[in-house]
Amino acid sequence: MKRKNGFTLIELLAVIVILGILISISTVAVNSLRKKQDEENKKNVISSILTGAKQYNADNRIPLNEGNNNVSVKKLIEGNYVDFDQNKYPELLQDGDGDVVVTKTQCEDDSLKIKYSIIVDEKTYNDCGCETQGDGNTTSDEICEE
Repeated sequence: MKRKNGFTLIELLAVIVILGILISISTVAVNSLRKKQDEENKKNVISSILTGAKQYNADNRIPLNEGNNNVSVKKLIEGNYVDFDQNKYPELLQDGDGDVVVTKTQCEDDSLKIKYSIIVDEKTYNDCGCETQGDGNTTSDEICEE
């Protein structure tokens, strides 16, 4: 009887196929995690834009309903109220209609509450100001998507 040294071609092919399946499964999982992380990063940037708009209005003492209640994201960047990778998120600077703006509106139920909102990719994000200010359970810094 002869002794075999090494693996047969079938054994090697089986190992290669199994490794290929494992790599494809891990690639799909990593890509979905990366996409979810990108969406979370974008929401964080939107949150910082809304916070920058609040600071801009406070610094410039812009009262509600006097003049324009909108401030462009470009103006917030120029005034150093917000900073983000503009190449990664160009949709936060301009959309099909022009410059992206943050809108300041007065809440319907209480004249002292103000809501800041921004429309990005045809979705409206706001600071949940009308829904959460003063209830003690949540903060007005979280992002609500309408």
